[in-house]
Amino acid sequence: MSTAGAGLAAPHEVRITNHGKIASWVAFALDHLQKNEDKPLVLHTLPATKGKPAVPADDIAEQGAGEKKGKREGLHPSMSTIPRLVSVVEIIKREYLKTLNPAQAEAGSLSGLHQYNEIGDLEEAGYIERAEDEAGRLESLAHALEGRNHVKQKKIGFMRVTLSRREIPGLVGLGATYQRPALRKLNKSARARLKKKLRKQGAEAGA
Repeated sequence: MSTAGAGLAAPHEVRITNHGKIASWVAFALDHLQKNEDKPLVLHTLPATKGKPAVPADDIAEQGAGEKKGKREGLHPSMSTIPRLVSVVEIIKREYLKTLNPAQAEAGSLSGLHQYNEIGDLEEAGYIERAEDEAGRLESLAHALEGRNHVKQKKIGFMRVTLSRREIPGLVGLGATYQRPALRKLNKSARARLKKKLRKQGAEAGA
């Protein structure tokens, strides 16, 4: 899914894995979002490349170096890393609010990041090819012709989250779900300082 937003640059994508460091992803994301108002950040659990055969569940634990074994052993990495992705996104949103300057506040509060969530299937997205041998295909066909149980389809899911300083309504039209920005309320003293600063700026402008 493309980032459909008028006036926005193409997003920067970050792949969440089982072996990456959460602190590094968060630091990069904060730096990117602070410096790029018009360039969204996309965090996802998609594979690195398209067109690879599907990996049988029993073989997931034997995958290449870097993918840790754990309580989610047996799940494809694009699914086992979804909880990690969600954690990274929540930390980024929370920390981003802390970096905002109170001078940017409107109506006594600071607005965080717009969030768009997408859930999909790797095969439908073109990231994997089903690896099924001839015997398996014949068995599936025989079951279908006999009118027996529907052929069991195993889907491998993934998640993609877009974070943006600006709203991107087009993504909702393409099927993403939208979460409004979190708000950071200013305390009484911060609001008073802000009002004083604005009055001073107004007086200087009128002088």
